[in-house]
Amino acid sequence: MTAASAAPRQPDRQPDRQPDRQPDRQPDRQVWADVAKGACILLVVLHHAVGKLYVPALMGEPGPPPLPGTDRAAGDGWLDPSGLALVWYELSAALKPVRMPLFFVVSGFFAAGVVRRPWPALRRRVGTTAWVYAVWLLLLAAYFSVERAMPLNRTQDGAELLADLVWASTGLWFLYALVVYVVLARLLVRWPRATLAGAALLTAATSWLPVDDLNRAAVLTHFVFFAWAAYRPQDVRRLAGPAAGRPGRVLLLVAGFVALLAAQRAAGLPGSADLLVLAVVGVPLGLAVAVALAERPRVGTALARLGALTLPVYVLHSPLLALLAHAPALLPPPGSPLLALAWPVVVAAAAVAVCLALHRLLLAVGLDWLFALPRRVAARAPAGLSGPGSGGPRGARARTRSAADR
Repeated sequence: MTAASAAPRQPDRQPDRQPDRQPDRQPDRQVWADVAKGACILLVVLHHAVGKLYVPALMGEPGPPPLPGTDRAAGDGWLDPSGLALVWYELSAALKPVRMPLFFVVSGFFAAGVVRRPWPALRRRVGTTAWVYAVWLLLLAAYFSVERAMPLNRTQDGAELLADLVWASTGLWFLYALVVYVVLARLLVRWPRATLAGAALLTAATSWLPVDDLNRAAVLTHFVFFAWAAYRPQDVRRLAGPAAGRPGRVLLLVAGFVALLAAQRAAGLPGSADLLVLAVVGVPLGLAVAVALAERPRVGTALARLGALTLPVYVLHSPLLALLAHAPALLPPPGSPLLALAWPVVVAAAAVAVCLALHRLLLAVGLDWLFALPRRVAARAPAGLSGPGSGGPRGARARTRSAADR
């Protein structure tokens, strides 16, 4: 991979022709893919800003806000606290079938070549992500054992910490899932159709399983998206083709998604089945929007660069948002509806900017091991597995980006 600060790479035209020379090359590193990742991490931060800060600040508690004018509502109109909280809560919930499914589709797309290679070629890829997950699991467990104001899943003791190494329950579940998904996809690569059918069935059935923790359930429900892209990258390329970003197609997908969302609300499907059904349109919609944004130089370049740095934003944004829970003056102003309406977007953008600045600072002081395998461990990887950009003066940044992609 390229350095973290560089623009996205152009496609590898023949990624599978010479696997012995470059076993860690990524298939079709196109701008739209990094744009999609950048948009997804923005949506993740926005989702957490809404659910963990915005709604609790306006309503006094997390969870679905009531309709304006009802007994629990704080006001009768949509610009009152209840109305504002409900608008953002529903918008964030509606984007669920796009946000993480698209994130895993892009991750699976980049892993398409890797899951077909010999097991030794996976050692560094899996090891890097597993290392980063374990490091940040410990760091955030310590941090959130002191910070108790923001509502989120916390590891309460050593037993829960060990349990999270086996099955993630915290906000770091995405990193854990990437490790498990790559290994599973490699194990089952000879049976792609059966694997996809089984993964889809698992997603649809998860709501009926005795799994109460939402993040642990998410580990079960999202494998189908990763596996589909890893086994069928040609389908992803087709959906993200040059015509995908045309305004007419994007509007058609938006209309289809809204109609399907309304139908689902009327049908009352369980959460995991709902996710699977809506993602059938949500993922193509996300890809189409990414292609459209990639064609706009300024927006596309900015999102693509952010997409190359999703890892530091992912691990750093929660502790940063938690600081706001202790600063009431910075929470949504109840007396200014317009400012309150814009608050989640402003906070999400500011949090991302601070995460990137903090990431640069941590790399500058030699703490790149927070985002990649330590140099000594990485040096022991089999020859040829380090991938482009892992050495040289920009190696630390390149390894950080590699961890994010993995």
